[in-house]
Amino acid sequence: MKYKQLGSTGLRVSVMSIGGIPIQRVDQSVANKIVRAALELGVNFIDTARGYTDSEEKFGHALKGVRDRFILATKTPARDAAGARRDLETSLRAMQTDYFELYQLHNVSTMEELEQVLAPGGALEAVQKAQQEGLVQHIGVTGHNDQVLLRAVETGHFATVQAPVNAVERQFIPVLAAAKERGMGTIAMKPLAGGSFTRPQLALRQLLAEPLLDVIIPGIDSVEQMQQNADLASNYRPLSQEEQDLLQAEVDALGKGFCRRCEYCLPCPQGIRIPQIFIFEGYATRYNLAEWAVGRYASLNVDASACVECGICERRCPYQLPIREMLKRAHGNLKQ
Repeated sequence: MKYKQLGSTGLRVSVMSIGGIPIQRVDQSVANKIVRAALELGVNFIDTARGYTDSEEKFGHALKGVRDRFILATKTPARDAAGARRDLETSLRAMQTDYFELYQLHNVSTMEELEQVLAPGGALEAVQKAQQEGLVQHIGVTGHNDQVLLRAVETGHFATVQAPVNAVERQFIPVLAAAKERGMGTIAMKPLAGGSFTRPQLALRQLLAEPLLDVIIPGIDSVEQMQQNADLASNYRPLSQEEQDLLQAEVDALGKGFCRRCEYCLPCPQGIRIPQIFIFEGYATRYNLAEWAVGRYASLNVDASACVECGICERRCPYQLPIREMLKRAHGNLKQ
């Protein structure tokens, strides 16, 4: 495994590490196997969040006896000091640890939210106090808006920045550059654009060549994924021109208005499995698996036609996707 310094934190992180969203989809035994495989492969950085349902709890159980071999990062969505403190204490209990190497303000996506977390009584105040108490070593910020993250970097309050960086979303490169100028650590989330690439290894190899990145955190939900990703980092080879062209063709086909499967839109009040429906649509319209996708869509207990257009999903979506219209389109493409 190859390692980099995470900015000026002094933390030495494996360049290929673990994103904690998909661990929600597996049981504890699989989570245990993933962590043990990571340990054997030299992967030492795990990123999760209070908002990822039981992700913290699963990692906490899996890390028993080996917690000191890993660098743990988690996040709070709270914007006020009291909420951030509650989240931190809950996360410490869930992950069965006394401290976090990195604690991040989660998905700060508007200038108003940034002002709120930085203001007296804001989330940053609580995390800084926790840092003084030894509960947090370093403080980071994450988000999906490049201009907001750039401003967050410029404040000088954070040791790391985490942004969605992949073959499609290159608008965050200036954020990474600004962070590096300030000695900050840089973390790439959504490296596979939410599983949208048919050739994920090409997308990851492209990011491994990016000098502005310290660590890449693809979501992991199987030992096989852990092994494949670690192998890409341990036996890195640059993309050939042919491989670059193949990846660019996928980028061109995806465009910008696609679901990254972050699942922030969930739960839907009507029980619609929104990301799953967009996955089926992708198989039908992009990957020539229409018959399979239509069959899987028909097996859902609740399909996209159940949408009452309440708009809750769109307010949660960090990419401002027109989910209601996208669901109508998906239903049209998938209904029998």
